[in-house]
Amino acid sequence: MELLDITRNIMEGVFEDAGYKAFRARQVFRWLYDSKVFNFDEMTNISRSDRERFSELFSITLIPEPEVFRSSDETEKLTFTLFDETVVESVIIPDGKRVTLCISTQAGCPLKCEFCRTGTLGFRRDLSVSEITGQVLRAQMHVEKTEKRITNIVYMGMGEPLLNFKNTVDSIKILMDDLGMNFSNRKITVSTAGVADKIVPLGEMTGVNLAVSLHAVTDEKRSQIMNINNKYPIAELLKAARDYPAHQRKRVVLEYIMLKGFNDTVQDAKGLVKIAGQIKAKINLIPFHTFDGAPFEPTPMEDILKFQKYLTDRNVTALIRRSRGEDRLAACGQLGKV
Repeated sequence: MELLDITRNIMEGVFEDAGYKAFRARQVFRWLYDSKVFNFDEMTNISRSDRERFSELFSITLIPEPEVFRSSDETEKLTFTLFDETVVESVIIPDGKRVTLCISTQAGCPLKCEFCRTGTLGFRRDLSVSEITGQVLRAQMHVEKTEKRITNIVYMGMGEPLLNFKNTVDSIKILMDDLGMNFSNRKITVSTAGVADKIVPLGEMTGVNLAVSLHAVTDEKRSQIMNINNKYPIAELLKAARDYPAHQRKRVVLEYIMLKGFNDTVQDAKGLVKIAGQIKAKINLIPFHTFDGAPFEPTPMEDILKFQKYLTDRNVTALIRRSRGEDRLAACGQLGKV
């Protein structure tokens, strides 16, 4: 049994089945996620005989240390080569006291959105719970060298989190556990390309922040760049976002990548105002990060600013996401080892 693949509640049951009290599981859980100790021999508040037995019954397999690529803007891309040679990536984004970690839930991505480099690399497999939380543990151990800590987690890396639903949810439960890394649900955001039928269950089970990759305001346009829209059209997606259980606490974020001549017109802005009003959302305008073979060009910043002004003049909260790590292929939509 791999302990890094299970939540604390499950771990307590596993230990009880092995003849131990639940508090032993809680001790081990603290060692793993609070103290970041991954060897039973070093868990000094547990008897030697119990540690030896645990070593026979259970395994602890933290993902390997990453290769680190540092951007000129201090963003760091962590490239992990997993035990089966699968490669996944995370990104550390420092911003003063705030340090955000962008993590992956799949190796590659099956959705093949037209504006995303990761999607062009194909899909290999879902990540296990330990491979998702392992990115956070490794990143935290990395930033601790400079006396910093990860403050925010965004599930916006490689893959679609809601297509790996159970492992995504279990990883969130581990990250939020007060005996472990103790992240507040207010500090965790899950971004989805629009797996509408999993949105409400995500909120019910975790209460984390929700970001929806919209990127177009009509089904005709959205289907051209996001195949998932053919299964979950905009109306269905917006209903799920409106019903999201955490919606009353914090507004849903609609992510909108700016593609020159495609979705950056006044008509598009009008549609976005209408949609934002329907679900009381705020908008993240994202500059497009181009890549070899990309079918689109970035909207010039002066036009993004005009687009933003149109929205804000109509009482829509619209922010422009600052580009980070582009020189190391660490920016939004660029992940995937060269």
